[in-house]
Amino acid sequence: MVCSPLAWAHPGRTNSSGCHNERATGGYHCHNGGGGGGGGWSELAETPTRLKVIAIPRARVWINGAFVGMSPTPAVRVDGTKVRILLEHAALGRHETTATLDPGGTTALTVRW
Repeated sequence: MVCSPLAWAHPGRTNSSGCHNERATGGYHCHNGGGGGGGGWSELAETPTRLKVIAIPRARVWINGAFVGMSPTPAVRVDGTKVRILLEHAALGRHETTATLDPGGTTALTVRW
């Protein structure tokens, strides 16, 4: 059997427009034509707000209470524009800060303590 990887289904829920975010790539795409009504078009989806945290290497990073990985993190989607960042490092201890992000964009935030 021959099949194309582009045709494989993948897990993930879609919104009412048939669209969703891709965690691996940070992209956003739609299935089944995007769910627009009849005319073959649909409104553009709102661009998600994303945050990438850059801190001392190997610091554990939490954004709004959710663990997102070790620094530097990939760009992750966040809800809202005000975020709370908690860093934890074996040698430096814990550090907490807040930031206000531009909506609909990706912010690379460098945190020093």
